[in-house]
Amino acid sequence: MSSREGFDSYQLYLGVKLHFNSESYDFVKYNGKVKADLPSFLKRNDRFHFGKLARLYKSELLDFYVANLSLKDKWVGDLLDNESKKVYLEWKKRNQRLTYQFEQDVTKLLEKKNIQEVLTVNKGQHPYLLKQFLGKKISLETMCILDEITEYSKKWNTLITETLIYPETINKINKYKAFISFNKNTYKQKLIQLCKTN
Repeated sequence: MSSREGFDSYQLYLGVKLHFNSESYDFVKYNGKVKADLPSFLKRNDRFHFGKLARLYKSELLDFYVANLSLKDKWVGDLLDNESKKVYLEWKKRNQRLTYQFEQDVTKLLEKKNIQEVLTVNKGQHPYLLKQFLGKKISLETMCILDEITEYSKKWNTLITETLIYPETINKINKYKAFISFNKNTYKQKLIQLCKTN
């Protein structure tokens, strides 16, 4: 392993980790740049893990880090386990079939409620959409797309009174948007169509 390969992987890891765990750092805005130097990296006991990840995931390394670090903060050694690989493969699958995932999620949401009821905050409590997301029934990608279309978070930020889970969750949704690309108008039309048929 070249020390450069491991160091590049380390910098990418730090950038993605900072993006999801810091209020002020924005991976896209700073182009993934972080304060890290090669001599300090070479003194780290876990430096070989970064090289191994670089060789395993090559051009997919950024996606691998996003898939795992958007879920929770992980030590680099834990990223080499089967669970992290599984998380990445599931993430990849969701993103390769983003339209299908969105349709499935929205259809599930609209089985019992209309779109207004799905998004409405009652008495400061979590709305139905947020409850479904926290219950792992709706994907993070769908949450991002729906927020871009409906701007639900603007209302939620002023109406939800709970201060432990919601702030962390909405921060994760907002931070994740930097790594998801989709055509807003296409998904808006898809949402309108799904609302009419359900």
